[in-house]
Amino acid sequence: MVNKDEGLNNYVKEYYRTKLSENIVRSQQMIMGSKHDVVCTFLNQLVGLFGKRLPDHQGILIDFVVTNLDIAGFCGINSRSSVTRIISDLRAEGIIDIVEHKFVVRNISYLRDYVPL
Repeated sequence: MVNKDEGLNNYVKEYYRTKLSENIVRSQQMIMGSKHDVVCTFLNQLVGLFGKRLPDHQGILIDFVVTNLDIAGFCGINSRSSVTRIISDLRAEGIIDIVEHKFVVRNISYLRDYVPL
């Protein structure tokens, strides 16, 4: 059916091209960075997907509940405790905060510094 409909065929090909490109970039990020770098990159991706700017420049709310175990899984990190340590460090530095089980990014430029070009 897809092969018979040229428009649908092009749509499906473009979809898979886009997904392949996204996966290649994610793989590069995981291979080339430290755990800290990968978590920062992942949080930056969440900002792009679920970010909502808070009033009065208070930061960007990631309006999606994600656990440290989820982050570990997405980032290819074997232990949740490593993610917990990294998140604690980011909180201590004032980069992020946690409000009602959701992340609030206080310094987006810090996270973007870890995004590979």
